Amino acid sequence: MAAGKAAHSASSEIDYGDLPDLIGYVLRRAQLRLYEDFYAALHGTGISPALFSALVLVERNPGLQQGRLGQALGVARSGAMTMVDRLERLGLVQRQPAPHDRRAYGLHLTPKGQKQAASLRARVSEHDQRIGHRMDAAERRKLMELLQRI
Repeated sequence: MAAGKAAHSASSEIDYGDLPDLIGYVLRRAQLRLYEDFYAALHGTGISPALFSALVLVERNPGLQQGRLGQALGVARSGAMTMVDRLERLGLVQRQPAPHDRRAYGLHLTPKGQKQAASLRARVSEHDQRIGHRMDAAERRKLMELLQRI
């Protein structure tokens, strides 16, 4: 505890108390740094981390229904609808009637979405490498394993 507090405090002269020892606090600080770099990497695209995740899931699962997308992302149905609406406005995703259920719609990438998905994946991959550059492969695997336990 003292080492984390001292290291944090030395750079900013603020006593963070027990915050540096709290998983949630440290994860949130890391998330802020990740988002900062993510938005810089995708500047001008209108794509957020959540929209990128949705785009990848639609790309990998053509015909995926909006409700299933929400489940996969851990968001409410209304949140999934908002994401799909945004991706549609960007011209990346379209809703198409599901072949076996006239009431349902499947999600598909548009030609523009297919092209942009490849570019976005490359930019996000560069971002991911940049964020993790201080870790070797074993440390990265361990971090991923530990995060998946939470």
